[in-house]
Order: sequence, then C-alpha cells, then structure tokens
Amino acid sequence: MNMTFEKAKEVGLSSATAVDFMKYDVDAQGNIKLDIRATEQALAQDAALITTPNVNVPSALVTYIDPQVVTILFSSMNTTKMFRETKKGSWTDKSFQFGVEEYTGGVTAYSDFADNVTSDANTEWIERGNFVFQTVLSYGELEEANAGRAKLSLASQKQRSASLNIAKAHNNINLYGIAGRNIYGMLNDPNLNSAIQPISVTIGGSNYSTWADKEAHGASDLANYIYNDVSKLYGELADKNGGNVDANSPMVLGISNTMARYLNATNTYGLTALGMLKANYPNLKVVQVPELTSGGVNTLYLTVPELFGVRTAEFSYSEKMAFGRVIAETSSFRQKVRAASSGFILKRPSLIARMTGI
Repeated sequence: MNMTFEKAKEVGLSSATAVDFMKYDVDAQGNIKLDIRATEQALAQDAALITTPNVNVPSALVTYIDPQVVTILFSSMNTTKMFRETKKGSWTDKSFQFGVEEYTGGVTAYSDFADNVTSDANTEWIERGNFVFQTVLSYGELEEANAGRAKLSLASQKQRSASLNIAKAHNNINLYGIAGRNIYGMLNDPNLNSAIQPISVTIGGSNYSTWADKEAHGASDLANYIYNDVSKLYGELADKNGGNVDANSPMVLGISNTMARYLNATNTYGLTALGMLKANYPNLKVVQVPELTSGGVNTLYLTVPELFGVRTAEFSYSEKMAFGRVIAETSSFRQKVRAASSGFILKRPSLIARMTGI
C-alpha cells in the first residue's frame, strides 16, 4: 500500500471506494504529472482473475453417473451343453470310481450232455481323482464404505467374481482335466478314439483340406465341402456302433466360435451347409465351444450324448460351489469359496468322433 495515500487519509483526503492515488510523477520543480497509461495498466491488473476460470460449481454436481455397471465379457463356457454334469460323492472323497461291464459268451447246438459254451459278464472299475480347489475374497470396511458411496455393493461384486472364477475352473477341468491327478477332460481323455482328417478336395489341380483353403479356392461349393466333412464324421459314429446310431439319432456337433461362420456358407443352389445338415440329420444340435480352436488346430467334435438310457460321457463334480463362513478381522472380512471336480467321465468312447485340420 502507498504510504503517501495513507498519510492523505489521516488528514481527511479519502474516499470509501478509493484504494490508492492515480499513478503520477513529480518533476524537479515539484509539479505533479499524472501517468495515465500506468494507471490504466494498474486498473487492468486489479480486474484480472486470480482464481482458475470454471463453471462455478463442483463438476461432480453436474456429472450423471449411470447406475448400470457393465461387466466385461469372457469366452462362453459351453462344455455342459455338450455333456451333462452329475454330482458324484463328497468333496472329502480322494477319488471316484465307476464300473464298465461287458457281456461275453455265446451259444451252441443243444445237447442233454453238453455245457461247454457259457455266458458271462466282466466288470472293470475305472478310477478318477477328485480335485478340490478354492478362491478367496476379501474386503475392508473403508473400501466397502467408499464403494457404497458409488452405490456399489462391494461384497456382492466380489462374491460374483468368485462364482465366475469357480465356474471358469470347472469349465477348464471339463476340457483339459488336471495334469498329474488322473483327471481328464473331453479334449484329452486317453480313451478317446483318434481324430480323423477332413476330405481333401482337388480344385484347379491342387488339393485342399482346410475350410479356409476350400473357401479361398472353391467358395461356390464350400457348403457342399463342409457338409461332406461333417457327414464323414457321422460315418465314424455309424461305423463303430453296430447299427445303434443312424441319421435320426440325437447328436451334438461341437465347433469353435471362429469356425462356426462356415456353417452358413452357401452352394450354387443357395443352400447353406447347416441347412443341409439339419435336413439330413434332423436331431443334430450345434454347440459353440471356443476351445475347439486352440494352438492353430481347429477341431470338430460329434457325439451321441446318450444311447439306451446310458450317457456317453458326463462331467463329474463332488462340490459345485460352496461359500465358507465370513471371517471378520479388525477392519476387514475374508471368505473362502471351494469346489471339487473329477472332470470328464467317458463311458462309451465309440459314441464320440473328432476331426482335426478343418
């Protein structure tokens, strides 16, 4: 503050709104000369904003928060659309066994004194391990309170996350089993029959087997090529099951999501591969299993899921999912979730056929 202005105020030279004299200079003779430019610059500086320009209200008050929280998508878990799940035993069991019986013997011409041909039965007991697995969720009081301000139920979110992780683990075991535990999946059970190859077709003097190559070099006939490959796969089932499987049998065709589009390929008559398959195999159901494309290998998986009341295969679990008690700490909570699985139980290998290299 200019001290000369303060002295002026002391002798009564002041105003209620005045804060200083206008800018001036005093020459050698004592004459006062106003500096208009300096005064204008001083007034302009006084008018400038000291605070940051804004909309005058906190941004949170003019921000709409959508109450719907979007969940990130994962690959579909469709193994149970191929084969059913069945609860077997308890999660405390170390292993699981199932029996496979085979009838033997024959007949001969009747004689009062002959009994040399008999009928018998043999039962083999197959053992699988029981794998118990878990996940743990935890949350703190402050963490939960902060989430509540956003209208989020943190405990419920983490429980849903645990449920998803358990489901993904079940699906993964259904596919691949557990290494070193005598537990197998639908893709690596040692009793599965060897996979066959698609039909090689000659187009323009070259041979092609994969559907991508057949599309690139013979798109107009692609639907026919695909129909023929699936029919070849059906032939495997028909050949190996002694007339117990025919075109009207309920069947499930597993195909990856990346290969499923080929089923909509059309031929020169406008017929799709899927349409021709449905027409000739009326009880065929198509299921997308993403894992049927893996490591650059594309697989078709065809099965008759049940024949004469006996399931071809099933996924066995002893505990689908169980939430443990909530443990309270000083200012946080923990909860364990467990499950147990024996993986893929294959009962009739002849009712599954696979094709790789499509």
